[in-house]
Amino acid sequence: MKSSHGPFSLKVSTHRSDHAVVVNAQGAPLKTHLQGEFKHWPTAIAQVLSDDLNALPPQADLRESLVYCLLSTFCEEEDPQFALFVEDDLQWDAAYRLSDDDEIAALQYESIAALVRFLKDDWVTLSENTCQNIEEMREKEIDFVPGEIVNRFMAFTQEYNQYQKYTVELLQSIFGGIHLSMILLWVSRKISSEDLMKSSLFLSCSKEDLESRKFSKSERQDIESFSVKLDALKQALYLLK
Repeated sequence: MKSSHGPFSLKVSTHRSDHAVVVNAQGAPLKTHLQGEFKHWPTAIAQVLSDDLNALPPQADLRESLVYCLLSTFCEEEDPQFALFVEDDLQWDAAYRLSDDDEIAALQYESIAALVRFLKDDWVTLSENTCQNIEEMREKEIDFVPGEIVNRFMAFTQEYNQYQKYTVELLQSIFGGIHLSMILLWVSRKISSEDLMKSSLFLSCSKEDLESRKFSKSERQDIESFSVKLDALKQALYLLK
């Protein structure tokens, strides 16, 4: 699974001239994360994958490429049926449960500006939700995210294809469910990769100094490097629509 077998390049499909498969420096076709056969993709998509893999450090795992994660999964899935659980997952979204600390909350609010613009007067901030499930929320009488917000996103994501639904699942596994609304906006190309990264650092309170709007050198490097991976994934999604 290491990327050290690169540089990767394209080999035109023997079945369709407008499709290609990614091969390593020895000419061997790329394998999936389960060591299965990597199917041939439209040339433009295969090129995005090849470029993304070549941008990885020599000893990196191929799964550090989000494009690889996406395409590899759909090589293994014969009839993918990914589903979103927006109504439930939104209950843990930190965009609606800002910090009790006013200064931190102000920074968090600033980091979800695109979401607030999208929801307008429907946006709210509620009390913290530390429950493990919906039933516990009801037992402890924790405030639910209003139906107006839930319905907006249910309608918003209704037309998502399987590639987009899987991407939401993939990014939730990386960023956590507390970033769902911003992830959905990103998948729908309404915010930039950099916006998503910066919002993540604030909403998850993983920024080194939450009282400062300035990012440290290491944070800036993380934002820049992961934004590149997100941009490649966004390009692949656009080509797969």
